[in-house]
Amino acid sequence: MTMNDFDRTARQWLEDGPTEMPDRALQAALDEIHVTRQRRAWGPARRFSAMGNPIRIAAGAAAVVLATIVGINLLPGGGSGGSAPTPSPSPSPTPRALTVDSVGYPPLEPGGYVTPDPFLLRVTFTVPAGWLGKVGGPNAVFLARADGRGEMAFSFFEKVYADPCHYQGALDPPPGPSVDDLATALASLPGLDATTPTDVTVSGYRGKQLTLTAPASFADCTLSPDGSFRVWELPLGATNDLQPGQRDPVWILDVEGQRLVIDAAEQPGMTAEDKAEVQAILDSIRLAPANTPTPSPS
Repeated sequence: MTMNDFDRTARQWLEDGPTEMPDRALQAALDEIHVTRQRRAWGPARRFSAMGNPIRIAAGAAAVVLATIVGINLLPGGGSGGSAPTPSPSPSPTPRALTVDSVGYPPLEPGGYVTPDPFLLRVTFTVPAGWLGKVGGPNAVFLARADGRGEMAFSFFEKVYADPCHYQGALDPPPGPSVDDLATALASLPGLDATTPTDVTVSGYRGKQLTLTAPASFADCTLSPDGSFRVWELPLGATNDLQPGQRDPVWILDVEGQRLVIDAAEQPGMTAEDKAEVQAILDSIRLAPANTPTPSPS
């Protein structure tokens, strides 16, 4: 469920949180990288500036395909009429640590993954083939299909925009700290259709689920200065922006005092099979505080 023409440092690709990461050398290096804030990498652009842009992701996918073709042709017996393709790797029985990356979106082999430090919770899940993903910092994890038909984000934030259709800045005061506070704030936003928040349990943790839907047209809206229909913002500026008519299912959970938001904005062209794939990832999620041992994915 992606943006601007101005540049920011790579810290905007990481979301705010503790100032000390376990790897200080990595943090120092990221501080010096200069990047451009752009739309999310998948789909015709919905949100999270941390996600890159469609051109870069398409170029990256093309590079992966080209490298694969070249590699096959260089192997003995390779070529257009050569041996059968290499089978896809089997899912790993042990969850692997998701990559911590400020800019890129590494492809994920099918199998189980777990969010390492610096993300504030330990999230374990299973992905099928064809997905990309990374930990963007203490407050952000991003997953998406490489073809753009499916995405998911795990995040922590407090800043919600008062009216996505008529830009006037954030709610003041911001929503309170509880699950109900945020669910009520999102459900009450003008310019959006929202379902009534309902009780939900994910991996044993209680919370609320609702679905936000943007209007079919923004013709009558006065959008943000960069032309975005802006719903919320993470601590260092990555924003959740919807496209006309886009639906964004949202789960808000209390995990040992941490208010986690999971959302899986629906992308244009998604089929029933695509949606089932996203649901399968959701069903595989296991949550725990960051200092607990890594659980096994279901």
